[in-house]
Amino acid sequence: MNVLILGASGQCGQWAVRLAAAAGHRVTALVRASTPYNPPSSVTVVRGDVLAERDVRAVTPGHDVVLSCLGPQRVKPSNPFSPLKSPPQFSEQSAEVIVRAAHAAGIRRLGAISAAGVGDSRPRLPGMMQWLLRHSTIGPMYEDLGRMEQVYSASGLDWFVVRPVTLVNAAPSVRTKEVARFRTHSVVGRADVAGYLLAMAGDSPPASGRQPLIAWW
Repeated sequence: MNVLILGASGQCGQWAVRLAAAAGHRVTALVRASTPYNPPSSVTVVRGDVLAERDVRAVTPGHDVVLSCLGPQRVKPSNPFSPLKSPPQFSEQSAEVIVRAAHAAGIRRLGAISAAGVGDSRPRLPGMMQWLLRHSTIGPMYEDLGRMEQVYSASGLDWFVVRPVTLVNAAPSVRTKEVARFRTHSVVGRADVAGYLLAMAGDSPPASGRQPLIAWW
């Protein structure tokens, strides 16, 4: 496949680029001009802003699938009460740009990373996560991701998102699977999230639907 990856310099995005390149796909990574980035030698790096429609439209043609590893960010990522660093509608606005660029380029398949607890998966959260959604900046982040999913759903394109539980740093594994709910101690490795996203872009996606909840257990 010819794969365009947005958010390629992020923790999941870097894994998506590495795994796609290792699998023999032709990979293009869109990265901000100010961001240091050193991908595998086979990867084409294009500098641009994911919220600048001109930049995204310029890089999109010629690809089979667009994978977005973009997402809202906090000033202190590990602190759920830290203020947002990204614009409050970042995920929604980037999705709108991606959809318009895909339509213009004739690309039908789009994939993105969302989160367990977004949209109709919220009832599957444990009590502590429900509380955090009401009282921390996780709530606005999840609302933005929910609007992102709605943009993709209304796009008329062949779209999918993965909804991972709590993310941890770990080497790629074969432990990740679709799960029924987000348990209190559920985790999943960022490398595995990237791998699952890439697998869903293929001909035989591992999930039962467009919005799988994924975890190690």
